[in-house]
Amino acid sequence: MYVPLLVNGNHWISMCVNFVTLSIEVFDCGGPKHNKDLEPFAHLIPRIVKAVQSSEKRGFTVKPYDVTYAPMPLFLNKPSSDCGVYALKHLEAHLLGMDLTLVNDDNIREARQKIAYDLWEAANDPELISRMGKFIPPKATTSPTVEIL
Repeated sequence: MYVPLLVNGNHWISMCVNFVTLSIEVFDCGGPKHNKDLEPFAHLIPRIVKAVQSSEKRGFTVKPYDVTYAPMPLFLNKPSSDCGVYALKHLEAHLLGMDLTLVNDDNIREARQKIAYDLWEAANDPELISRMGKFIPPKATTSPTVEIL
């Protein structure tokens, strides 16, 4: 599961939650560690997984996921204004099995422009506009509350 995450209200990082290896890999172009922001995920995700499992598989022990940081070059994101683009591009590179060093200051401006263009294009796509205009949200269902221990 890929997750972009805003930390400290001003910096974007991203995470890859691996349910097989019970780990979280963090991609942070800024370098500093954000353990206090990631610790809740390391503890909460396994509890959610246990809560939604079928009753015959609920016996497994809940332990926090291991959190590791993907290696990043020093002094990445020199202008300090493209962390959101880095967060998205790191997820994309990881998903596609590409080397993360391909995402760097030399090409981040073009990546930012490409993301902006893709969003603009989607916002002006007649088919997408038509589908969004016809969308009816599903009715909310009520179900018993599950307590996550």
